[in-house]
Amino acid sequence: MAATSNRTRNVTPDLDAASDRVREANDRIADAGRKVTVTYLDGVERWWTGVAKAERKFADQAQVEAVGHLLSAHASLTEDVVKASVAASRELIGV
Repeated sequence: MAATSNRTRNVTPDLDAASDRVREANDRIADAGRKVTVTYLDGVERWWTGVAKAERKFADQAQVEAVGHLLSAHASLTEDVVKASVAASRELIGV
């Protein structure tokens, strides 16, 4: 009977160690996801900043003053919306 109980103990998995490994793996995956998301948000912010910059350049070159003001206002609106959206996204992921 002693041999049977030793064999049973050796087969029983260490659930605490397994749950620790799973927790560590989940933390690494979450950290990697945050890094990817931050990189993506940085790219989105840079791209829209470039779009707004181009729009302002078109506004400066517009021959009709109203069109220039409209393009400039749209560029400002674009920047404000992107900044707010990116800030909210960063807050959501905890960065």
